Amino acid sequence: MKILVIATQLPPYIGSGNIRALNYINYLSRLGHQIDVVGVQYPKDAVAYDQNLENAFDDDVNVYRINPGFLYRFFYRKKDDNLDNYNSNSASINSTIKGKISVFIKNTIVIPDAFMLWIYPAYKFAKKLMKNRDYDIIFSIHETPSSHLVAYLLKRKFNNIRWVGYWSDPWNGDSLRNNRTVLKKYIEEKIENKIVRKIDKLLFTTEKTKNLYINKYGLNESKASIVFRGYDKKIYIDSMRKSKESLEGLQKNKLNILHLGTIYHTLRDISPLCAALDLLKREDIKLYNLLNIIFIGQFDNYEDQRKLQKHSNVKVFPLVPYEQALQYTAKADVLLLYGNKKSTQVPGKVYEYLGSSAIILTLLGDPQDELKNIMENVEKGPVILNNEKEIYLELKKLSEAYLNNNLNKNWMKPVDKYEWENVVKDLEMKLIN
Repeated sequence: MKILVIATQLPPYIGSGNIRALNYINYLSRLGHQIDVVGVQYPKDAVAYDQNLENAFDDDVNVYRINPGFLYRFFYRKKDDNLDNYNSNSASINSTIKGKISVFIKNTIVIPDAFMLWIYPAYKFAKKLMKNRDYDIIFSIHETPSSHLVAYLLKRKFNNIRWVGYWSDPWNGDSLRNNRTVLKKYIEEKIENKIVRKIDKLLFTTEKTKNLYINKYGLNESKASIVFRGYDKKIYIDSMRKSKESLEGLQKNKLNILHLGTIYHTLRDISPLCAALDLLKREDIKLYNLLNIIFIGQFDNYEDQRKLQKHSNVKVFPLVPYEQALQYTAKADVLLLYGNKKSTQVPGKVYEYLGSSAIILTLLGDPQDELKNIMENVEKGPVILNNEKEIYLELKKLSEAYLNNNLNKNWMKPVDKYEWENVVKDLEMKLIN
């Protein structure tokens, strides 16, 4: 098949969603499909720009990058915008002038997202491709919604070509988008309704999101399916050959606990972990000192970072390149996995975690957290609610088991089901049917 992919979030930007799209594309190409991609020309001074991922796509994949427009400069963090440089009286990055401007624009002006001015130029370029090549499928990938708008315009022009859209999060049900103005929300709801009516197939990451769309838009269930994310087994094998000492922060003779990615204040509450560490320090200083907890990534609320850094056994590092992040994942003893509060979604990093030989300590955002269904069906570690008492008890159990060389070996096996090759074969069938 010839497939035209439309996506705003791709490498060389770092992020679980970007890596997911990369692997969907590369593995579809390896299955024999001809893939063209219309994406974004990212600014190289962005903190999320990873030079090592500039050649991440397979040679057979054609990637065309379109400038995102001048508005985008308000929305990305530059490499020198380090939270550690902010005054201690600053509650968060949003206290800066640029932060306030970007939040205002994001919540009131741009529709649907920061790539608003990319939509029409991307459509014009994709339209030229469509006229010269006989595509079988248009495949638009959210993150972010702008990709669906480009595909919608293409579908109106080339109605006979099958259009499949992927929703990584609910566009109008995403808790991170709750601060939109009433008018912006109303307009985006109208746009999404048109998209859903026009599209041939919708793909989602969870049953909750799929059911939300079926019920909200009265969809036929055959029009919606679930697809998964995955991990690259070869990369993990290569990463295991790296020395633990070469990774900053990891320590010998300590229980190394790692969290990768962004801590969104509204979704992931770190206060119970801080309280559990306070309690462990009072009750058993030996076990407290045995823990070496590392957070690699970003905080959208600076106060959360400050709370964690008050603990002597917690280290916070900025984003690292993707390959290095996987090395940390492969070398950690325990991976810390936060679920999302009041959300239909699961963190994309869960699938990378499932490829590791590390134990996973899962902290559910609430009792209905969709992550519970995944983690209770794989044997990778404790699955608990994100509260002080349960975290304290699990940290104590894990520390004692580590001291006695008695960590559960069954929790240290990768989950083969989520290797990328298996995941994308499933995706291939759902693109066709």
